[in-house]
Amino acid sequence: MLTLLTATGARPQAWGLCERLMAAQDYAGPVRWVIVDDGPEPQPVAFRRDGWTLETIRPTPHWQPGQNTQARNLLAGMEVVGAGERVVVIEDDDHYAADWLTHVAGELQRAELVGERRSRYYNIATRRAREMGNTGHASLCATAMRGGALDAFRQVLRTNLTGIDMQLWRRHRSRHLFDGNRVVGIKGLPGRGGIGMGHRQDFGTPDPGGQVLRNWIGDGARHYL
Repeated sequence: MLTLLTATGARPQAWGLCERLMAAQDYAGPVRWVIVDDGPEPQPVAFRRDGWTLETIRPTPHWQPGQNTQARNLLAGMEVVGAGERVVVIEDDDHYAADWLTHVAGELQRAELVGERRSRYYNIATRRAREMGNTGHASLCATAMRGGALDAFRQVLRTNLTGIDMQLWRRHRSRHLFDGNRVVGIKGLPGRGGIGMGHRQDFGTPDPGGQVLRNWIGDGARHYL
């Protein structure tokens, strides 16, 4: 079984796309999806799939504009995760190839902390793209973990600092990074704003026609452009 962990709230369009991407996953095993929603109003959840169970957690106080509740919300989700589970972080506004869960399940046999390096980001509001040079850590949206990495993740979240992904990858030694370009961090979707550097107006290289995104994710680009 894989356990997916998603922090969301006040982002209905992003959440709807996330449901679509998880419905398209080719992973055949059972999945437990832990959804932490701290939006002022509960986000509608329409997802149904055989072999998948969904659990929604509503931490309080609810998010207000200007707040960064990411660490708190992820920690709330981790509180219901057992020591033997395999956790895949799924961010609600990012694009995942259909074989992401299958691939990462295999990679988790190699180490307790695994992830995709050389992150790709695309801001659909500004039409700007950038491929990063990170070879020593993976972005949180492209990270999965088990065993001792679960405790390391909880420890990082309790610090309530930013740069959760970099802190985690610095702390834990049983780790493995891989290539593949199966994940694209999507920025600029409507609703609650994100906190990463990909949201800056000057981030990345202009892609006014959207061709870079089409090259990265193929027909899936139509959901964003």
